Amino acid sequence: MRKLLELSLKNKIAILVLSLLVIAAGLVSSSQIQVETYPDVEAPTLMIQAVYPNHSSEEVEDEVTTPVEEAIKNVKPYDTLTSTTRDNTALIQVSYEFGEDMEEINRSIQSAIDKISLPEEAELEYRRVSASSKPIYKLAFSGESLTTLQEDVTDELLPQIQNITGVSSASVSGTSTTQLMIEVDKEKSKEAGVTAAEVADHLEQANYVLPLGSLQSEGNGIPVSLESQIESIEELKEVEIPVTQGPDTPNASPAIEQPQTSITLKEIAEIKEVEQINAITRYNGESAVVLEVVKTQEGNTAEVVDLVKKEVEHFNAQSEYEQFTIIDQGEEVEKSIDSLIKEGGFGALFTVIIILLFLRNFRATIIAILSLPLSILGTIAVLDYLGYTLNIMTLGGIAVAIGRIVDDSIVVIENIFKWLQKKVEYTKRELIYQASKEVVGAVTSSTVATVVVFLPLAFVGGVVGEFFRPFSIAVVTSIVLSLLVAFMLIPVLSLIFLKTGVHEEKPGRLQRGYDYVLKKSLSKKWIVITIAMVLLAGTIAMIPSVGKSFLPSGPASALQIEVELPASTPLEETDELAKEIEVELSRYEKADYVQTEVGSANNTSVPGQNGSNEYTALFYVQLKEGETVPSHKAPLEKTVGGLVDEQYEESSIRIQEVQQIGPPSGKTIDITLYGQNQDQLIEAASQIEEALLQNGDVTNVASGAEQKQTKLQLELTEDAKEQGVTQAAVYQQVEEQMNEHAIGTMILEEEEKEMLVSYDSLLSTRSDLENTEILTPAGPEKLADLATIEEQQIPAVIAHKDAESAYTISAESISEEVGEVTQRVEQDIASLSLPAGVEWEAGGGQEMMAEGFSDIGQAMAAAVGLVFLTLVLTYGGIITPVVILTSIIFVPIGSIGAIMLTGESLSMSVMIGMLMLIGIVVTNAVVMLDRVESNRRQGMLLHQALIEACNSRFRPILMTALATILALVPLALSQSSSGVISKSLAITVIGGLTTSTILTLVFVPVLYSLVGKWRKI
Repeated sequence: MRKLLELSLKNKIAILVLSLLVIAAGLVSSSQIQVETYPDVEAPTLMIQAVYPNHSSEEVEDEVTTPVEEAIKNVKPYDTLTSTTRDNTALIQVSYEFGEDMEEINRSIQSAIDKISLPEEAELEYRRVSASSKPIYKLAFSGESLTTLQEDVTDELLPQIQNITGVSSASVSGTSTTQLMIEVDKEKSKEAGVTAAEVADHLEQANYVLPLGSLQSEGNGIPVSLESQIESIEELKEVEIPVTQGPDTPNASPAIEQPQTSITLKEIAEIKEVEQINAITRYNGESAVVLEVVKTQEGNTAEVVDLVKKEVEHFNAQSEYEQFTIIDQGEEVEKSIDSLIKEGGFGALFTVIIILLFLRNFRATIIAILSLPLSILGTIAVLDYLGYTLNIMTLGGIAVAIGRIVDDSIVVIENIFKWLQKKVEYTKRELIYQASKEVVGAVTSSTVATVVVFLPLAFVGGVVGEFFRPFSIAVVTSIVLSLLVAFMLIPVLSLIFLKTGVHEEKPGRLQRGYDYVLKKSLSKKWIVITIAMVLLAGTIAMIPSVGKSFLPSGPASALQIEVELPASTPLEETDELAKEIEVELSRYEKADYVQTEVGSANNTSVPGQNGSNEYTALFYVQLKEGETVPSHKAPLEKTVGGLVDEQYEESSIRIQEVQQIGPPSGKTIDITLYGQNQDQLIEAASQIEEALLQNGDVTNVASGAEQKQTKLQLELTEDAKEQGVTQAAVYQQVEEQMNEHAIGTMILEEEEKEMLVSYDSLLSTRSDLENTEILTPAGPEKLADLATIEEQQIPAVIAHKDAESAYTISAESISEEVGEVTQRVEQDIASLSLPAGVEWEAGGGQEMMAEGFSDIGQAMAAAVGLVFLTLVLTYGGIITPVVILTSIIFVPIGSIGAIMLTGESLSMSVMIGMLMLIGIVVTNAVVMLDRVESNRRQGMLLHQALIEACNSRFRPILMTALATILALVPLALSQSSSGVISKSLAITVIGGLTTSTILTLVFVPVLYSLVGKWRKI
């Protein structure tokens, strides 16, 4: 660093130009760097959505879920493997440790699944989980004609938005598609000897293109094909359906060949246009079409939302539909960034005031604070180069580091300022060089110590490491740049702008007071040490009483209410109840608006069947300005719960806060049940769910063990088998009378339409099933005479964890202290008499918290080791490094005291703050003892060296500490949701730095006076 200092003073113009280049690079990066709310952390989780039409949850589990899980288990050791199986569908999720190559794992899993034998009808879709997969913009449109509105949004607006750079997907819900339903008259088709399945097969073959070869003409090939295209509904009605005239017994083997003839489709079927709704959506009770936009992982949220808004404005200028914004992450990003910039700006202002008050020189103050724009803009340029975004974590890191950024410059400029006021036989250049060189060792070693504490954070895994890594990179980059500024630019600017002049500054009242306390302390060493140890012991004793949480979360202003009715509830009934709930929610005076969705826009059910989400309704409730969820959750839950319970006993309601995209708050409590007997698992889940509902410490209780549903199981009788009735024949005839058959799409009258074939009346009750006629070799017979029909109760949902049957009952802690709440919940469950074959374990936020605390604890231990190594290399012994490190042990006194006084909990943010303090607090001790040892090398006695060094370094130590503390005050006082993580971190640093600075100024000199005599200088 001395060489760099000397080089800088010799090349003033080059250093000034370099500084301007850094500023320019920072400004360019500021204009182009992506802006987000939080880092876009792509979770190492793969989701596999399976669709297996016309099968119960048990059948889907046996034939799809279990084979897929076994295939995944053989690929690579995973972190967690969970699955949820319902009628017709299954969702399998497999998670790995952060840092794994998910692209390679995705390919390996798909390859493994491709090798197993799955049913032909089963379709699998693979998806990755990412923060960017959540919608960044959601908008509701309403108009007089919903059909016209749907057409305009789908045909005009949607394609424009899908073409915007940075948009991954855009979808519209609340829309319907027109389908052609070909209803086959059951009686007429029976007379004609044709079934609905045969009609469907023939219509699928009606459109064809058969290549016949090619002809040669003048050296050119002319392709020849045989084609048939149905182009209108009238042509469709005239399609000839081949039928067999004769005995109506498909399984018979008649001796005489049956004559072949045909009839037209219109003779046995009616063609209707029907509307298929993908979901029912409303805004404040009015039917609406909802547009949802998801960005790519590389897309800039603020920019993409702005571009989407421009397209919406252009669309609405032509159509003039009413529009209502539901989600606008672009606006949230801007609010968060503006809030942090404002708080950081106030912090910088306070820092400037402190420097000006202490130096009392305007030019010296301006020179010192130049490290701020250079370090901040340089950091933004580095973040942009490394591909990071400007978000709450990176900006929070810069804001937290503002006070520390100027520390190096303060020490350097203060020493230069002091030297310039002395009568010394040096030229101005030499004087500035000597003044800077005097502190180069102390400043460099203290800065390196601050930087190395963040190195272990690079090895912290899980969500903590992923979210705080950008934070640490921002802090480290800004501090390293501040060190370079302190020894490259500050001396050059001092040479240009500061003046020399003899000025003997008299000690102020504060300086004289410190001198008195210092001398008294050195004369009563053991009293000082005893007081310090008592304070430390008292703080450690208070730690168990401090609340613990994973990450602090700010109050939300929106909530989501999910109502789940019995699994057999049709969409129409769910919608009727949803309308009643909407009326009550609209009357709630603190609700700004309510957006409702009944069913699902991504319904994976097959046509004609009750979709897996038709019995659910979602209500997104935005509260009015200034209102927060906690104070309104209970009355809303009571209102909605009363309506639901009045009509459906077996139902569930889940109300949860809608938080910004970001790290999990860790307030969840998950109780996982394991066992082989489904009935026992469901019974245990019911007991635990009831216990949680009675617990006043938790809310949002939800059970994965849903109610059972009825299943009818058919088995052919021995008599039927003797008659020659086969399972295949029964299956074909019953299945086609229960379901619609999709036969693809046709372009009719220049419009593509999906086509379905079904009988005019489908079986809907057990009585219909028992009385349906089955064609047998002996003639038509009722199904009840051919098969036994047994009624069974099966789970509506089957859940697995790590390929074992498991159900999870989840809840959310009302307070941030999830650890204590989880312990009380465990005690409640332990007192229950659960079925013998059921085992349980608690997880969720407490598990995340324990893992996070363990990781950060290890990082802190490693950081102390690295700081000690740095100090040993600097001082060439262990006595001085040990004395310096003692300043760290007093960090908890202020940190724990501060979070207790402010009501904060011991969280990951607090732990990161303590990690930062390991590097920050040693700075003061390094600056002080570096001067002590310099004095001793010049021949001073130990006591005299301590008195001179402590008094000499009192002002820079106080300046740097106050600059860091006051720079953090705006963050500590922040009430914005964007500052919630930085707030507790700032409070921790303020408290810890305050007490450690006071004790450093007194305790460190006392301790050094006791052991320094063994230090060889």
